[in-house]
Amino acid sequence: MRTPFALWGAVAGLAEILPHPPLTRNQVELTQIDTAASDDLPGFRELGISPRSLEEELEAMLKQSNKETQLPNRRGS
Repeated sequence: MRTPFALWGAVAGLAEILPHPPLTRNQVELTQIDTAASDDLPGFRELGISPRSLEEELEAMLKQSNKETQLPNRRGS
């Protein structure tokens, strides 16, 4: 059932009175933004990047962080 965004905004405004609102006006606003990919815009290949899982990205970030925080080896001191 289609419901106008104005109605959802009013419902969310009322819900924000609650201690833990199940819906907020910000959430309603975000649903109005089109986030679907477009065939008219460049994709990963054209941008020279490849998608990775969150786990792969976190692992790469941790490895980079470990490399940057390692102290130089001081054998001669």
